[in-house]
Amino acid sequence: MVRTFIPAVLLAATAVAAPLTASASTAPRSFGDCMDLAVAEHGVDPWLAHDACDAVSFEDCYWTFRHEYVPATLAAAACRLRDK
Repeated sequence: MVRTFIPAVLLAATAVAAPLTASASTAPRSFGDCMDLAVAEHGVDPWLAHDACDAVSFEDCYWTFRHEYVPATLAAAACRLRDK
């Protein structure tokens, strides 16, 4: 009885913990790709790009760029790279 109970408890604990670790590691943000596109390829001010690429959401990233008159297509592309 004890031998079958312990593996069942471990299996149940793993099933509970697995979704938590999977959701935390899915879709890591790529700050570097966002910065590379904005600064290296399009000459956006590094401080502005840093603030935008480090924003908490796509919308915040996008509007940080747009408030400084960065073209909409560039802002959207950089922010999409950030969230890949």
